[in-house]
Amino acid sequence: MAMVGAGVFMACGDSDVAPSQQARADAAKPVSPPPQVAAVPVAEFTYDAANRRDPFRSFVQGLYGADEGVASPLERFDLSQLTLMAIVWGTDAPKALIRDPAGKGYVVSEGAIVGKNKGRIVSIGDNLVLVKETYVDHLDRATTKAVEMRLHETQDAESQGG
Repeated sequence: MAMVGAGVFMACGDSDVAPSQQARADAAKPVSPPPQVAAVPVAEFTYDAANRRDPFRSFVQGLYGADEGVASPLERFDLSQLTLMAIVWGTDAPKALIRDPAGKGYVVSEGAIVGKNKGRIVSIGDNLVLVKETYVDHLDRATTKAVEMRLHETQDAESQGG
């Protein structure tokens, strides 16, 4: 058994210096300085942003423009598709809850833009939201139309319609 252990010991070590001693010897060697590199003249670079797109600006916004994009989800639908669900009035800033055809509700106040024709909410009453739409007719004339969105139909309107 002793012979096998000695044979293994002799086969493993080819050098007579231990690995830790070899590492110390390598660390003690002087390190040669890096070779000197000749200085290359560098041309000064300046960036000219003229006639170039801003890389931090949205590419999609550039395609559609700020005016053509839809600002709110309520501008995707016609006013006839929107439903007035609730009104908070009697405060300095009355609010209304409007539901789109998908069933999602949006809280709006006076001055908000709704509908495909970019109608503006002019007033919010106890039973009524008044929206003024301005659109261009076939003769290129701007026409303003007032659209009433009612919370509840009155009995007079129901009895006359049916």
